[in-house]
Amino acid sequence: MVKNMSRSATRLLSLLSLLQGPHIRSGPELAKRLEVTVRTVRHDIERLRDLGYEVNAIRGSTGGYQLCASRDSGLPPLLLDDDETMAVAVGLRTGVNCIVGGMEETSLRALAKLEQVLPQRMRSRIQQLNRYTVPMPSTAPVPMDDPGLLVSLVNSCAERRRIRFHYDGSEDPAGVEVEPYRLIASGHRWFLLSYDVRTEEWTIHDAAGISLRVPGGPHFEARPLPAEDLETYVARRVPQARLWSHMARADVAAPAEEVRRALAPAEGIVASTGESTSDVWVGGTSWRIVALNLLRLGSDFTVTEPLHLLDELSLLAQQCRSAVAV
Repeated sequence: MVKNMSRSATRLLSLLSLLQGPHIRSGPELAKRLEVTVRTVRHDIERLRDLGYEVNAIRGSTGGYQLCASRDSGLPPLLLDDDETMAVAVGLRTGVNCIVGGMEETSLRALAKLEQVLPQRMRSRIQQLNRYTVPMPSTAPVPMDDPGLLVSLVNSCAERRRIRFHYDGSEDPAGVEVEPYRLIASGHRWFLLSYDVRTEEWTIHDAAGISLRVPGGPHFEARPLPAEDLETYVARRVPQARLWSHMARADVAAPAEEVRRALAPAEGIVASTGESTSDVWVGGTSWRIVALNLLRLGSDFTVTEPLHLLDELSLLAQQCRSAVAV
């Protein structure tokens, strides 16, 4: 009996996965995929409805079944509360821009399915997550961030509410008071772009160092963002150790688009300085990796900082000359 119940539960989950797709599935098609009769499919559809899922039945020659977006109900079959649901969405959103090959499509598909069955209030929060976060892929080690904190920061960005927090263990009783604008993701590390109301300057804080004191403060009027290219803006202002263990800057004699095609997003940041020139920040786990990444561009370049990278380039040049010596 236990084995039969297990098979039945597995079949229900498989049926639910098929119904979550964008296409209408006919009864015979579902029966063939699940290797059961059409009558069993109809019975399982009713069981899903009893569990709280809205399954729409379309009549006619092209009819069938499809899972409806749950606009008003909660998520009883998933047994997730609001914060847990947002934590899943944050993880999937990061996976969409993950450097690991193949994760992007899988994460996007899972995120689309999650949004389809969420009630309207939760879908709105995920839409805010997509709108107010900016991905910056990286190979840096993955730190642990509190999903609840990220949700609070995203909500403050979306609702245009000031927040106050302590940063990196600061003992200042007043803390930092800012107008939050964007969360920017860099290889699973999150940075808050905000406007400091006391110093009247744009600031960038690592979310790992934020300890909220007053979330959801007074409303504020939105200011123009400090730059159109937020990825480059943040990369130039975040301390080097926050992005890569080793990082260098170079003027490259090639158009920005050409350099971007040669350089993976996790390896550097590219900004155009002219029709045939670029300003490039290249990072890596060692100076050897940074030097090789620059050489891999296949274009002339001049290192502007740090100058000790020239020593690594000279060593590579010497090794290359030795390798081709007759």
